[in-house]
Amino acid sequence: MSRVSTERRTPRAGIGVDLDRNMLVRVLPLSEEGETNRRSSKWWIASGIFLFVLALYVLTSPGRIDIVDGQARFDVAYNLLANGQPIVKDNWIGPIMSVPGRHGLRYSYYGAPGSVFAMPLVWLGLYTSAPDIQPSQFLFSLTSSIFGAAIAPILFLFYLELGVTTRRAVAWTMVSSFATLIWPASNSTFDNAQHAFFALAAVYLGFVGARRKSAAHAAAGGLMAGVLVLYQEYFLLIIPALALSTLAWKAGDNSFTPAPLTEPESILWRVVSAIQQTFQSAWTMVRTAWDRPSEARSSCIRYGLFLAGVGVGVVLSLAYNDLRFGSWLENGKMRSITANTYPLFGNPLAGFLTLLVSPGKSIFLYSPPIILGILGMGPLWRRHRETAVAVLMASLFLMLFLSCICFVGGDWCWGPRYLAVLVPLWSLAFPFVSLSRVRRELVVAAVGLGLLVQVMALSVENQRFFFEKGFRDYFWAEDSWVYFKHSALLERVGEMMSLSKGLPPTARFFNSIPATEWCTYTLLGPPPQVDRSLAPGWMRNYKIFYLPRPWPLWVSYLSPALRPVNLNGWLVGLLGMATLGTGLIYRGFQKREANE
Repeated sequence: MSRVSTERRTPRAGIGVDLDRNMLVRVLPLSEEGETNRRSSKWWIASGIFLFVLALYVLTSPGRIDIVDGQARFDVAYNLLANGQPIVKDNWIGPIMSVPGRHGLRYSYYGAPGSVFAMPLVWLGLYTSAPDIQPSQFLFSLTSSIFGAAIAPILFLFYLELGVTTRRAVAWTMVSSFATLIWPASNSTFDNAQHAFFALAAVYLGFVGARRKSAAHAAAGGLMAGVLVLYQEYFLLIIPALALSTLAWKAGDNSFTPAPLTEPESILWRVVSAIQQTFQSAWTMVRTAWDRPSEARSSCIRYGLFLAGVGVGVVLSLAYNDLRFGSWLENGKMRSITANTYPLFGNPLAGFLTLLVSPGKSIFLYSPPIILGILGMGPLWRRHRETAVAVLMASLFLMLFLSCICFVGGDWCWGPRYLAVLVPLWSLAFPFVSLSRVRRELVVAAVGLGLLVQVMALSVENQRFFFEKGFRDYFWAEDSWVYFKHSALLERVGEMMSLSKGLPPTARFFNSIPATEWCTYTLLGPPPQVDRSLAPGWMRNYKIFYLPRPWPLWVSYLSPALRPVNLNGWLVGLLGMATLGTGLIYRGFQKREANE
């Protein structure tokens, strides 16, 4: 072994011991350039992770608007560009996906971000291909892919802040990106992956603010959380929990340090004791902050700044309501629910069990690595108490709310999409799973099964399952236990196998919309005069249900004149992006290893 490789380098000069040669060596300080390179290497790796994940997400996306919710958001984005108004003018989905508002116009009842953030993509499609609208719809369908891919570098940087080694941080980032519900959520025009991005970004900035005593980071985290309110107002329920990431009140000045247990150390007693100590700590922190300057006061200030940042989102949300409906509190959602005659609230017990253990919507079936998050939450709790409390409290509040609403499954979709916002937060606990107590085989099995489930999610058109079952539009309101009787996940195996049979001879059209030459518009169901029990036969007229879902595969079935984009050009570009991402990751590791 060379003399250089055995030196123990520290920031200060001094005398060290060569352990292999039993001799004294001079320990040299790291140069300023070397320290800078070490710090910059993480940004190289983070950038490479983003490009690599984005390339795979785009490659496996549907390449079309896969749900009417997305079509409504696209129409708002299009009309903002074309008319300067957030209105819905689509003649096919407009009547069911909008409500009357100001000046007799129709407006979507969805928040602004899902349309506003997609406007550059819609504009790019119009700029390059107008009046053909299909390239804009194709690019719009990639909005969540971009946000979903952006989750990966933030998660990687968060792991480093939590003390995870670089190699393990990269590995667990890839697990979260490709073995959890985040992958299919990012490949949909539902906006749940966008929710997950802003929730993780808010907690990350809050955590960095706590570590660096930075009020600016805390306020920025609040701005990120405020965007969640612009999507859905119910996120106000979990934002106070997310803000706990700004706290950094440590031993000697707080009661976060667990007191010795005086009762038998049963699991139930541990949970009760932890909850009790958490609330006691919060009260003690407030009292200490009031009494004297301390870390407790600094933490409370950061917490307040986080919530102040959220207030910006709240004000913008109220203003957007007024713009559309002439009222600060009216958002159109309740009017839509009333018009469609389904209840808002359902069976809380059925909803709670549906999200946890049902074969149709269990988060553990659709995201098996979440089990690893549960196993790692204990060690994360001991090392980073505030972050663990933030994740647990946010999960509790969201679960309790979702369990009470009638449309707990968020259909028509793949898996429990409303829980996607929590998945990256639970991924924070992945690296803390203790392999000394948990067999390595369990980790491998959870990750492998998770990857398999996500590949299944991307293989076939998701709405095929619902039409084959003859479900009506609001089937979940008719039977609160429906997800214990039917499972899209279990049916997916047969659906994938059926792809090998090719297209049915009756499948003459790509999609069911009136413009039969379009392939990027959302799927429409049977006309009202067709009974839903006849939907399985109706499906056989359309190719969309019997072609593989990733866009490069179904686009290859179309003639070049009907394709929304240049297939070969995009494939070459995505390959180049993935290669560049891999190169940046490799370069980042080189820079880091050269200075360690």
